[in-house]
Amino acid sequence: MISLRLFFSVVFALLTISVAAGFAAAETIDVRAKDTLTALEMDRGDELHFRLADGRVFRLLLENTDAAIVERVTPGGIVYRFSARVRVDGQPMTIERYVCSQECFYQPLVIDGVRIWLDTVKDVFDLIPIRYPRLGNLQCLPRKAARLALQDMTLRICPPETYPWIETERDSLDVGACYNGDDCYLGPYLGEACHVGLDVNHAKGSLLFAPIDFDGQAYFNSLAAGDNNNRWRAVRRWPNGDVWALQTHHLIELLVPENTPLKAGARYATTAGVHVGSHEHTHFEFKIGRPRDPQDAERGSSRQAGIAAPVDFDDESPLAQERPEVLHLDPWIIFWQIFEDAKARRGERHVQMEPLRPARAGRRVAFSAVVSRPRHGEKKLRYYWAFGDGSLACGPAATHVFARAGVYPVTLVVDDGTRLAATTQHVAVGGDPMEAPVLALSAPDEPSYHPRPLRALDVYGRPVPFVPHTLAFLARPSRPAPDAKVIHLENIGGSRLAAAVPPEIDCRDGSGWLQVMRQSDDGRQSLRVSVDAAGLARGDYAASVRVSCPGAANSPQTFRVALCVAADPPRREAVVDDRDAGFYATPYFWVGHRFCRAPAEKRGYGGFYLTSGGRAIPGESARFTPDLEAGRYEVSLSDRTPFAAGAEFDVRVRHAGGDRRVRVRPEASRLIGRFDFQEGTDGFVEILAGGSRGLVVADAVVFRRLPDQ
Repeated sequence: MISLRLFFSVVFALLTISVAAGFAAAETIDVRAKDTLTALEMDRGDELHFRLADGRVFRLLLENTDAAIVERVTPGGIVYRFSARVRVDGQPMTIERYVCSQECFYQPLVIDGVRIWLDTVKDVFDLIPIRYPRLGNLQCLPRKAARLALQDMTLRICPPETYPWIETERDSLDVGACYNGDDCYLGPYLGEACHVGLDVNHAKGSLLFAPIDFDGQAYFNSLAAGDNNNRWRAVRRWPNGDVWALQTHHLIELLVPENTPLKAGARYATTAGVHVGSHEHTHFEFKIGRPRDPQDAERGSSRQAGIAAPVDFDDESPLAQERPEVLHLDPWIIFWQIFEDAKARRGERHVQMEPLRPARAGRRVAFSAVVSRPRHGEKKLRYYWAFGDGSLACGPAATHVFARAGVYPVTLVVDDGTRLAATTQHVAVGGDPMEAPVLALSAPDEPSYHPRPLRALDVYGRPVPFVPHTLAFLARPSRPAPDAKVIHLENIGGSRLAAAVPPEIDCRDGSGWLQVMRQSDDGRQSLRVSVDAAGLARGDYAASVRVSCPGAANSPQTFRVALCVAADPPRREAVVDDRDAGFYATPYFWVGHRFCRAPAEKRGYGGFYLTSGGRAIPGESARFTPDLEAGRYEVSLSDRTPFAAGAEFDVRVRHAGGDRRVRVRPEASRLIGRFDFQEGTDGFVEILAGGSRGLVVADAVVFRRLPDQ
């Protein structure tokens, strides 16, 4: 009888052979960044070597891909997510995307000086088929595990300035205006099949404009030729050999002669009036191809993955799905550049930072802001850096030491006194962990201190919610001293963190209202931060606190305190909705749909809700913070929230007497409990994803004052 040790040895050997055989087929893809977007496909085990404009080589290894349905609404649609697990310059991270939520209009990932769009992964099509496969739409199916688009972040997606493709006053696209809320790129049309392009609803007779110069354009389907639609394609051949094809369907009238060039910004058609279905809309597509060229190798492409064959954009060819040369891409990439250029023409402030390079643990890294000056006048700017490890800095330039290897999101927030603007780059850090102490700050109950997830992509056009590492207080003459907050001084390096010196307080507005006290609990250092608004006029106040631990890297650090002395009275009853200022959800986890076909009873309080997608991940939460009168309250989940059968989860309640955790089963009762709250915003209700079962929904929480006993 075979021994267990021998059995496991044989299994391990077979697995080793299998893995080795799989990676033996992997390829190294050498590509040089050019002045137009690079599109390519990769299989698991493939490694991309992407040579940037400055000569540095960026390395990306694809380890695995995945896709899963987040929510299925019947009738309505499907929200799904997909991801790619990669190693970037040797460091592991996961790139994740959502489809059929507002997150599908996203800021691309920027890491080590490279801008990356994860277009799709093949796993998606194991979940959801493709609509109209007989018309060649299988061409949008990746031939390999993942399809990406990349560009050196110092370059645009194409050299010339882009112009609006559609008439809009918005600064982004709205997923709710994508046909039934489901026809974003590869969104499941009617909840059943992937939709190849991007549909944007607008009124019949709307104008379309050329976003770039085109070499030629014409209908490839038309009513005049007996087709059921007017479908138009324009082609641009770039000097580097790339060919772009941009398409629009449902046109009413072409305003320019066919088979002629078209200048950027020119009106070329009226639209949204032919074969439009239940919503007047235009369908957009974007494809990239590259003809064979013997000089490709000289241009730095020893193997242009999946983009090195004669270009033919004929969608109706029966061989379309077999041609490796044409790659479909999300039209959002074009719209992203259009919106960026439009903001620049309007003179809006643009916030960026100098490109980051791979770094080493223990070595000082320099960061520098690049901020444009708006046309409407310069204002005094304040700069705040968050380095993704609990450390922060202020000023237009900063330095930082990373304690250990990994990938870190570095966020810069700029405040001009009117609005916040932000940008994030990621940096891959290698090397051994530091042995010396390294100072970081933490405040687990403060949203502005929550670490940014590595997978998070910013939703394009969404306002910046707060300055990172800010303690926010609300006070009134009736309660001038709200509860104190605590900041912990953490050592994320080695050795021992020295005792902090007395903190330095700089109150920019008023004086004497802020107090910071050092304290220690079992050797853990912390700061107790309290405010007293007695005697202060109504309005907003800000201060900075400088904290130092001698001998520690990244010391000193400065955090921010914001005090609002409210003019409005507190409320006796409140409903905190997912769209209110009192709502906060951990980023890039809770997502929601805008499906037009969903019945009213499935759309939640205010017509929208967020969901966990059945993922019981610890640390993910949604918080509802009311501004209440002091008293006893009945707290419950909204009756309008469409909880799924069998859902249950923990709710954490911060009340006047401390914290309490309650297990809630909405199918049985929406009541969370009855609790005493102090005046103001010190109390909250938090829905926890960790330990949950089923589809957890974060929508609205009701606080109803009970009569005094």
